[in-house]
Amino acid sequence: MINELKKYAENLSEVYSLEQEMGQYQYLIDIGNKAPSFSKDEQNEINKMFGCQAQVWIISKIDKDRFYFRGDSDAAIVKGLVQIITEALSGHTKEEISDIKHNIVDQLGLGPGLTVRRQVGMMAMIDHIKKITVS
Repeated sequence: MINELKKYAENLSEVYSLEQEMGQYQYLIDIGNKAPSFSKDEQNEINKMFGCQAQVWIISKIDKDRFYFRGDSDAAIVKGLVQIITEALSGHTKEEISDIKHNIVDQLGLGPGLTVRRQVGMMAMIDHIKKITVS
């Protein structure tokens, strides 16, 4: 498991056992609320990601052959998920990112309601980030 995902998986497991899915929803909303929002200029078509029902934007930068990502969304829960994925994949090389599989989403231990609704969108985020690293 990617180290950055481990802490989120542990926290999501803890809030799920305490409050079921509502705890996970609130945890994701809290993560999203703590993340900085993009300016209107950053919320453009170039940064927009497709494959998610909510609007999602992802920006990357490269430093010493490592990619760093920031993300934003217009939906509170999705913004939390974007924050988790962009943080987890930041600091890795193009090769490391290309080796990442969709099953990292399963490793988060999201409850059934969250997984069913958001899994495809999170996989699309991973695919989008992979495309960014090869362009």
